[in-house]
Amino acid sequence: MSKKKKKNKINEGHYLELMDRLYMIMNNIEDHTITHPLTNDKRFKKVKKKIQKGQSILYDAYAMVAHLDVKHND
Repeated sequence: MSKKKKKNKINEGHYLELMDRLYMIMNNIEDHTITHPLTNDKRFKKVKKKIQKGQSILYDAYAMVAHLDVKHND
């Protein structure tokens, strides 16, 4: 018999934790792909734009979590 997994309850620390993880990913994207020599070569401009778009979407997610954190703590 398998036990049913209990759903973890969201606590205050989860917001900051997710924001931190998103920040780490965005920072890794910056440090390891956007600043990479290939993405700074004009022949790879489209590649860089795609990577920056992905980073921008993660930034939007970060901002959404921050907003939800403020709402949760009001």
